[in-house]
Amino acid sequence: MLPPRGKDTKFEEKNLELTLRLGAFARENPTRIADNTHDETNRQVSSAKRDTFSPFRNRDFRLFWAGSMMSGIGSQFTQVAMAWQIYELTNSPLQIGMLGLARAIPQTILLLFAGLLADAINRRKLMICTQSGLCCVSAALAILTFAGQASPPMLYIATVFLAIFTSMEQPSRQSIIPNLVSREQLPQALALQGTQRYVPVIAGPSLAGIVLALSGPAACYLVDALSWIAMLGALMSLQTSIPEGGGWRSVSLNALREGFQFVRGHGVILPLMLLDFGATFFGNVRSLFPIYARDILQVGPRGLGLLYASRAVGSLLAAAAMSILPPVRRTGRWILIGVAIYGVSTALFAGSEVFWFSIVMLALCGAGDTISSILRSTANQMSTPDALRGRMSSINSIFTSSGPQLGQFESGLVAAWLGARISALTGGLATLAIVAMVMAGFPQVRRFQIQRTKQD
Repeated sequence: MLPPRGKDTKFEEKNLELTLRLGAFARENPTRIADNTHDETNRQVSSAKRDTFSPFRNRDFRLFWAGSMMSGIGSQFTQVAMAWQIYELTNSPLQIGMLGLARAIPQTILLLFAGLLADAINRRKLMICTQSGLCCVSAALAILTFAGQASPPMLYIATVFLAIFTSMEQPSRQSIIPNLVSREQLPQALALQGTQRYVPVIAGPSLAGIVLALSGPAACYLVDALSWIAMLGALMSLQTSIPEGGGWRSVSLNALREGFQFVRGHGVILPLMLLDFGATFFGNVRSLFPIYARDILQVGPRGLGLLYASRAVGSLLAAAAMSILPPVRRTGRWILIGVAIYGVSTALFAGSEVFWFSIVMLALCGAGDTISSILRSTANQMSTPDALRGRMSSINSIFTSSGPQLGQFESGLVAAWLGARISALTGGLATLAIVAMVMAGFPQVRRFQIQRTKQD
């Protein structure tokens, strides 16, 4: 039962009416909406050249970025240690896959509620609570493993709790960035935030493997717990005033409906989400890497590791370049170009029998995916009112999270039926077909531009 409506009912109704009108306006004017959805503070930016700005000059963003980097590396330690530990305990590859299932189910269910919370309460306070929970789970894993009490049920329960806290903090982590930097700095800030996501994927597993070999899984869990403490310290040190949100009374099905209405009514956000889902569903070939490493390229386990790393390296280089170069003006066009690069590289990788060429194609695949991913995130964040960012981010996360997971199943299924090469080739071609359909069905995506300042 919802709480009684207060004296500000009329104000809330006007707010809702304005928000829904904004969504309807976006349907007809997608290239202008990004310039009219932020508060007065974000509008008051200087007219200096953008390339003279760096988000790292902002103390709070610098702290948040460093804390996110540390916690991201720590998370890789726990993922590697849990997979290794459950395999040691059960000697069953299926049990490793079950860890992923135990993580995916609660994340998908809770993401929408987490988006409501990100808009209802202070995002910094919410993240402090979730980071504390993650720290406690990692510390408990370390203590139980040191005590010799590790068991598969313990690992499954820990995985569920990790998934719950992660899904609760994910929309807030994405939505808090626009609160830390100016509107002019936001594209570079999002690119830098993308950079720190890929560094842990590259460095984390390698470092975790060394610690695991030298000291065992308990030490890995301890490192992760310490990394969450670093993130907590960064959050507690932020000086920027973060909006308090609408309060618990705004957590309702009606509030969730507002988020869906805005996304559905926007002329660009929904097509971009569909584009992301389609590309990652058909073009994701990660599950085929073991087949390519052993049977096609014949490079063994070491080559398999390089196949995984090459795509992350391409993503990192693309994110780093986008954080340095001036912000992209023709956002929609470059999103489509990025996805097209992703599709072409996947198709060329499919037929490769040369290891170095396969590495290059996967790096280009990662770069194309990152270009489109960062620009989509920028378009979504700058086109969404702050009051709706958490809900928009949670809806977006459902598309971006389910696409790759379902895509791994799809590519494996096609590979079992027609072979790995046909699976990868059809995935790349299907991605290019999706780009063509979006261009034809949603021409406003190609024309979409972000207007960042009044002087532009």
